[in-house]
Amino acid sequence: MASAYDAGRGLGPEAYAAWDEAARPYLTGESGIVVDLGAGTGRFSGHLAEWSGAPVAAVEPTEAMAIRARAKRQPGVQVIRARAESLPLARGSARAVWLSQVVHHIDDLPAAARELARVIRSGGHALLRGELRDAAGRPESGVTLNIYRYFPEAERVARTFPGREQVLGTLRRAGFELVRLTPVAQPVAGSLQELHDRFATRADSTLAAMDDDAFAAGLAWLARDAAAEIPPRPVIDRLGFAVLERVISG
Repeated sequence: MASAYDAGRGLGPEAYAAWDEAARPYLTGESGIVVDLGAGTGRFSGHLAEWSGAPVAAVEPTEAMAIRARAKRQPGVQVIRARAESLPLARGSARAVWLSQVVHHIDDLPAAARELARVIRSGGHALLRGELRDAAGRPESGVTLNIYRYFPEAERVARTFPGREQVLGTLRRAGFELVRLTPVAQPVAGSLQELHDRFATRADSTLAAMDDDAFAAGLAWLARDAAAEIPPRPVIDRLGFAVLERVISG
């Protein structure tokens, strides 16, 4: 997945601009580093350094992803091999931690929450980009992802991810308070054909977890729609964004 990740999961300038607008108020104006937790190939790391004006620690547990992140040599970014449950960072050293579609990859969420509480200074923020589903497995209001239109089995995989109450409750118990929960619209492709080519890389954990026949069927469905799309139109996802503030020192 690491070798295909940038081709399959990279975003364009308009999408990064949308996340800049959403995240910048919680990244600037305070001391401390920004942590890109579960940074993958570093697709957000350089942008976080630009948006915040602060050094960024891109924390990634897998060697293949970290190698690609380091190879980008992004200004202000240091890539660190570590897990969310054991961060090699000083207490109170971070103004913010960015978690982009990573919560469902964390093995021990309570341990990770305690680590976030340790490294984020009082008044700092944890920024969660991704879905937070309710108890019935439904995304929060306003969240719509095109992947589920063409790959229903991917949506069923996503229902197994930690739910909204589990994630927010765990962070609340660790000393965080929810201050914002909203969808953010982001262009993910310039056309259905481009979306098809991105999904074909299978660089998404929900697609990777699917049965091969179901994946092929969804890709064929998308290819048919792409062939009929005249004229091509931008493809927009609405992805969840949760902001939590560190409210208890210690």
